Amino acid sequence: MGQFDLTEKTALITGSGKGIGREIALKMAAAGARIAVTDISEEAGEDACREIRNLGREAIFIPMNIGNPDDVETARNIVLNAFGRLDIVVCNAGITFRRGFADLTAEEFDKTIKVNLTGTFNTIKGLLEPLIEAKGRIVVISSASAYTGTGGGAHYSATKAGQIGMTRTLAKELGPLGVNVNCVAPRTIVTEILDHLYPPGSARDALIEQIPLRRIGLPADIANATVYLASDEAGYVSGQTLLVDGART
Repeated sequence: MGQFDLTEKTALITGSGKGIGREIALKMAAAGARIAVTDISEEAGEDACREIRNLGREAIFIPMNIGNPDDVETARNIVLNAFGRLDIVVCNAGITFRRGFADLTAEEFDKTIKVNLTGTFNTIKGLLEPLIEAKGRIVVISSASAYTGTGGGAHYSATKAGQIGMTRTLAKELGPLGVNVNCVAPRTIVTEILDHLYPPGSARDALIEQIPLRRIGLPADIANATVYLASDEAGYVSGQTLLVDGART
């Protein structure tokens, strides 16, 4: 990562078995951090750990469902036993699906809230004590959907807007304790979901035309922004939402 040095730092990233979360874990490892990979998929999580160890960095996998506070408490204990400290928490795990408001059920809405918003609350709440002790960093992976209303429907954009509001409040409350809290808000990023919705061809080309930088974002673009916000170079940045979208929004 060049100038961004996370040596001697310990980072926990939720939903880091694959996709954007995995890329964040790899970038932070490359910057020198010890990594706690958490995911609901043991196979994906262990595979991510192997890739991190191939970089010569320390990594452990912890199965964690962010909707369950007990899982978060267990993860905290495992991280502290393994590494002795926790400096960085990245709240990346989340879900979405396409559903128009007229067809959206209360159960579907509640499930999305439980994972995306309550899960973020559970993660930060359960890991806050060691973060305060370390004067650490919290980075929430929100979404441009908070502004655009996209991302699958009202259930998703509402949770992403909620994450930004939570970030602002936490930045004010935790700032005096030495903890920085920020959001990264991706929009169109190359993932398995994007490949399904916009396969290469005319639909993909039309999408690219909507992006002033004329390319779709990569997981690495989000990871680079996240590493910056976790680094000492962002020491005076808190309560902010960094929109990473190629100027599309």
